[in-house]
Amino acid sequence: MRDADQELHDQVALFLQALTVEAGAAADSGRPLAGLPMGDGPHTMDAPGTPVRIGYGRYPGLREFRVTGLILDEPTSP
Repeated sequence: MRDADQELHDQVALFLQALTVEAGAAADSGRPLAGLPMGDGPHTMDAPGTPVRIGYGRYPGLREFRVTGLILDEPTSP
């Protein structure tokens, strides 16, 4: 893996860890989840400082969150 790829991987992995803690605390306290709601459940948000958009959903009966998508927004060449 190239150094830039490893750095992006590490940034996104750390963000996902922090997101699960924050989203879990929000769910437990009845606060809205982070990101933009997309209908009846899934949410989407950018991973700050990266070109990655994350989609995730909450599964209340299981007390789980699942990442439903990772989108890399690479800039296009002119």
